Amino acid sequence: MQVIEQFIQAKNGDMTTCEDGYIYNENFVAVVDGATNKSGILYDQESPGRIAMTLATKAIEQLEPTINAHAAFNHVNQVLHNYYTKRGIFKAVTENPPLRCTASCVIYSAFRHELWFLGDCMALVDNQSVQFQKEADSVLSNLRALLIHVAISQGTTVNELLEHDTCREQIIPFLNQQATLQNSTYESDFTYYALDGITSIPENHIHVAPLPSNTKEIVLSSDGYPSLKPTLQATEDHLAYILQEDPLCYTLYRSTKGLVQGNLSYDDRVYVRFTR
Repeated sequence: MQVIEQFIQAKNGDMTTCEDGYIYNENFVAVVDGATNKSGILYDQESPGRIAMTLATKAIEQLEPTINAHAAFNHVNQVLHNYYTKRGIFKAVTENPPLRCTASCVIYSAFRHELWFLGDCMALVDNQSVQFQKEADSVLSNLRALLIHVAISQGTTVNELLEHDTCREQIIPFLNQQATLQNSTYESDFTYYALDGITSIPENHIHVAPLPSNTKEIVLSSDGYPSLKPTLQATEDHLAYILQEDPLCYTLYRSTKGLVQGNLSYDDRVYVRFTR
């Protein structure tokens, strides 16, 4: 495999806080997107999402080349589980989902020539998009958009919301509640799976995408981009357009969070483009 281009950027410009990461070696290319910290808690002075990203990328880098998707994700999940038990916080994170070290992930396996998805990371395979978005995120993105429209109709300005996104604050309780359905045995349209070190990942909740033998280029990214383009420059240009025209991310691109004044983007982001 050959990496053509890669890029990573923290939303606030401080890479020590970035919750996205990637690895590549002769066996795997992977992007890991640590979940945004909604509880405010820190472990070892780092957010749970950053810890999840760091542990997951190291674990993926050391996977056996022939491993399958189910075994790979459960191995990474076990690494997170071990982190909890070592710190003595397993009971606390089990009972309070927002405290968990959680991450989404997409992995390319060179041996199997497959993409493995857990969560909402994205891929582009010869210009064909592959993504699995959480239903709850779609609902809450629409709710936040509704709240922004209501606020603006009552005289609140876009600049005021960029300084203090009260609409984001209003959906935080729902974002925390949705975590109750994370890795839950309760089956519903809103149940979703992620790496969080609590329970094993059922095989039917892992998306495996076998790739055509003639695949030329693959792009992997976190959901810090509104959409993927064939090159980093085109992808960055599209992000810049969204941030310029819709910085709150509620019209052209709906998200559960928008640009915060002083930040570089609405979320951390990572992009890796490579050939087989």
